[in-house]
Amino acid sequence: MINHQLINPDALLDPAESSMPDYLVSTQTIDEVVGGVRVRVFEVPKARFFSTHEIIYLAAALTTELDVIKRRIEELKLGRKTIQKLYAVRLDTEPWGGKPLTLPVLCDKGQDRECTNDLRSRTKRAQGNMVYSAYLTINGIGKFLKITTLRYPSHYEVDVVRLAGYKGIARYTVNTKLTP
Repeated sequence: MINHQLINPDALLDPAESSMPDYLVSTQTIDEVVGGVRVRVFEVPKARFFSTHEIIYLAAALTTELDVIKRRIEELKLGRKTIQKLYAVRLDTEPWGGKPLTLPVLCDKGQDRECTNDLRSRTKRAQGNMVYSAYLTINGIGKFLKITTLRYPSHYEVDVVRLAGYKGIARYTVNTKLTP
């Protein structure tokens, strides 16, 4: 006979003490030199978890509000897989063993005093199953990133591809329409 003991029954009721993981985490920001230019970047978790800085990428690619993206990510705690990160890897090293992928912090210099990155985007016309496509220029480095959203019959796929310095990709799937 197996005897199960519950050590702290209040942890089942109090989400602050719950063992459910937070899928939205803060990650380190660092300054990286790319082509002789300083760029503020953040480390992207390899899979499953999302950096708080990734929310802006997903909101832009899905033309959705930040709060809606955050709520859908937190639904992972409930077993719902509305938004999932498939992977985030550098393509210049061994994919799962090397250094983490870093992406520029996207911010508005007019609203955020600590913002160091200057951002310009150029969107492309959507074709075929492509819903959204944009090249981002960061601190004067053209085509630093490419963000693409593809629509399939059952889901959307968002790809964030780093093109400057080294190559890398973060891929996400979205299994529902994102409405508030």
